[in-house]
Amino acid sequence: MIKFIVSLLCFSLFILSGGCTGIRHAQQTEQSIHDSGTGFSGLAPAGANLYLAVHDALGFEDGPRLSLVRIYPDSPPAFTVLAVDDWLDSGGRSSDLESVCGLPSRPDEFIAAESGYWKGMQGRLFHFRIDFNAGKAIVLGVSRLPFLADNDPDHVGDQFEGLICLENGSDKVIVLFGERGGSLSHPSGVIRWGLFDLRSHSLTFSEQGLHGIVVHAPGTWKNPKSKRDISDMYLHHDGSLWASACEDPGDAGPFRSVIYRLGSVRKDPEQPFLPANQPEILLDVSGFKIEALSSPPVSVPLSTMCIGTDDEIYGGVWRSVH
Repeated sequence: MIKFIVSLLCFSLFILSGGCTGIRHAQQTEQSIHDSGTGFSGLAPAGANLYLAVHDALGFEDGPRLSLVRIYPDSPPAFTVLAVDDWLDSGGRSSDLESVCGLPSRPDEFIAAESGYWKGMQGRLFHFRIDFNAGKAIVLGVSRLPFLADNDPDHVGDQFEGLICLENGSDKVIVLFGERGGSLSHPSGVIRWGLFDLRSHSLTFSEQGLHGIVVHAPGTWKNPKSKRDISDMYLHHDGSLWASACEDPGDAGPFRSVIYRLGSVRKDPEQPFLPANQPEILLDVSGFKIEALSSPPVSVPLSTMCIGTDDEIYGGVWRSVH
């Protein structure tokens, strides 16, 4: 943990001295160009050293929604924005994508979710396929997220920031949603789950799945009432479920994040999530707001997982961690 924090400190000093402030963008040829300050809201593996990233641009904002991030052993990550010609919904392009998960049996297909509803609008779950050669994402279907509490300028409602996919048959997916917590509507994090049909694009919840299981991020926090218990989730191949939690006092920070073990999952539609008795902290990181967790890249053999941050006015970074 100490080595990781020192590494981040060195990176921050590099930024202050005039170095790169975040990920490098690339054209279709993946030639790195100037940084745009884009942060990460979610990551899913799309290859050995390739990730699909989602970004939280709002509906009225231009900017990337989906991108590919390729990792190299001896050069900065290359960032390629994916085009989406048709979102297959009258609400138009995505607004505040916050999470994404892949479908292992369909390596070019993914599911991504918006954070929730805004004045009764949006709140969508997108199923799409990536055309890697064309640099496009093709939306295959759209569903609606559960509507528990609305968002508006004066009220923070549902904020789904983590997404885990467990394939349960040829066309069925058990989907776990991580409510971030830290609001009057949802003071704590909550894991909810439902069943998504890849053909009909219907999303259904049992009473137990919609109610979910409350979770609390471990550690000591400056303001426990506003901490975000879940800012993303990562499923390890051994079935253990990990999450990031963070403090976000404002666009200028100071931010703080932890990565901790939530529990484990199983392919049981009735209760796929088994919470840990005592959540354990893997990393405690000051100065960065982790909003994306994923599997480690092959090119960095000592890493345990990778992170993406959304540090608001400072942009975002991708890093492998141990």
